[in-house]
Amino acid sequence: MAALGPAWAQQLPAARTGTPPELRGTEFDLVIDTTRVDFDGRAGVATTVNGSLPGPTLRMREGDTVTMRVTNRLRETTSIHWHGILLPFDMDGVPGVSFAGIAPGATFTYRFTLEQSGTYWYHSHSGMQELTGIYGALIVEPRGGETIRADRDHVLLLSDWTGEDPMRALAKLKAEAHVYNQNNPTLTQLLRDAKREGLKAALAERDMWNAMRMSPTDLADLSSRVLTYLANGTAPGGNATLPFKRGERVRLRCINGAGNTFYDLRIPGHKLTVVQQDGQNIEPVTVDEFRFGPGQTCDVLVTPQEDACTVFAQSMDRTGYARATLAVREGLQAPVPALDAVQ
Repeated sequence: MAALGPAWAQQLPAARTGTPPELRGTEFDLVIDTTRVDFDGRAGVATTVNGSLPGPTLRMREGDTVTMRVTNRLRETTSIHWHGILLPFDMDGVPGVSFAGIAPGATFTYRFTLEQSGTYWYHSHSGMQELTGIYGALIVEPRGGETIRADRDHVLLLSDWTGEDPMRALAKLKAEAHVYNQNNPTLTQLLRDAKREGLKAALAERDMWNAMRMSPTDLADLSSRVLTYLANGTAPGGNATLPFKRGERVRLRCINGAGNTFYDLRIPGHKLTVVQQDGQNIEPVTVDEFRFGPGQTCDVLVTPQEDACTVFAQSMDRTGYARATLAVREGLQAPVPALDAVQ
């Protein structure tokens, strides 16, 4: 949506940001409306679910039949798609494919039986509404009880926010593909490559990339020039807190709800044990860091060794990051790493 400016936008209610509320059960009432937000000075108009960005975390149970009544208070058609969930095609929430969408002022009732368990998410499939705030976590608990053992269970939903109208950002990209690229090759790099490889080889490489109308550092369409990176609806300066007690084994249900950003996630000084991907349990594997893209989920186990540990998720193009803090009490912080250099 457009940045705040018109008088009507100033009168909108403020969205609830930060860790979203959690709803449990088999029946859910979700209202999609227009709100205003401000992330580290990037103010704008958001589309939100129940006034929250991210939308409420929905917790359900495998085998249950669930009902979601979604009311549209926008001036345009909307929808909710249940990402990764097995369900009848007419409940999938993709306008023009599985249904017509939810018209302004209308309520659509989604109803289906859960045939799986795991970490998933939901988001709009209408226009650019996912980028402007219609997304949230969807957790389906195993009917027979959880087999992944943890003392603490947290959702970590990463996303990105632009105060600029997403359609305007898209128009800029179509006119100039590298408009947001902060890592464009420089004359200094050309001279360095010419010294190492010879001028002819260095120029030939530049010609190759120019012929493809891109650069070797074209790692992301958007960058921190236009994006603020969020963890549970909190900008880096806000320090989203994930509480734990000393000695606890923590499960992080990591969800990439970004419209653009690939994240590389790590907790400095800690190993992460990956136990589930895209809702499916896997043979555990221990890593220092993992990368995941928009739409993916990755569940990891970690036992924090300090009273405060930074969960650091830097964008693939290394222009910014989202962060949260595992902490034994609210307000604690840990050092935030510097962004890695672009290789």
